[in-house]
Amino acid sequence: MNSGNDLGRKLNWRQACTLLGCSQSHFYNLVNSGEIPSYRHGVVRGVRVLEQDCLNYLARRQDERELRQNHV
Repeated sequence: MNSGNDLGRKLNWRQACTLLGCSQSHFYNLVNSGEIPSYRHGVVRGVRVLEQDCLNYLARRQDERELRQNHV
C-alpha cells in the first residue's frame, strides 16, 4: 500500500544508469551538477535517485533535442 508520502521508486546508480543509458561516471556527473536530484541512503548504500527524476531528465533532454532540430 502506498502512503501519501511515497515519492516513488528509488534507484541505485546501476538501475539509474540502465534507465538513462549512461555510464556510472556520467550518472555521477549528472547528480553532482544537480541535473538529477539525489538522496543519501545510509553510509554504505550510497546515493539513490527517484525513477521519476530520471524520467523527467530524459524528457527535458528530448525537448532540448527537438528545439535544436527545429532551429536548424
